[in-house]
Amino acid sequence: MARTITLRSGETALIYRRRFSSLVMDIRFQAIALNAGPAAGEVTIQGSNWIFPKPPVIQPLQEQNVVRAGFWDTFFKISVTAHTDLEITVPGKTVDLTRWIVWAIAFVVIAALLLVWLAS
Repeated sequence: MARTITLRSGETALIYRRRFSSLVMDIRFQAIALNAGPAAGEVTIQGSNWIFPKPPVIQPLQEQNVVRAGFWDTFFKISVTAHTDLEITVPGKTVDLTRWIVWAIAFVVIAALLLVWLAS
């Protein structure tokens, strides 16, 4: 289910945040100006500050936006500041089984190593 955020000129909204995830992913969102003109604003991208600190990156808002969260971006957020009245559409979250598969494999490996260690 897509999420829609309406912003008035000058307002800032947090449109995406992730915590405790190091999977590389692309976050896509759409910006539409409510006055039938071009979408105007700024996208602020804040990566992790704890292992390899990164300063915030500010880029111009486009109609179709793609932001990449990297491996070291365990804590990551994207906010938009509107220069015109905007409607931001963020696609709904899809179920990503990759994280659960990795955790399941890690659990099985640790359990197997523990059994071998206890058996010897």
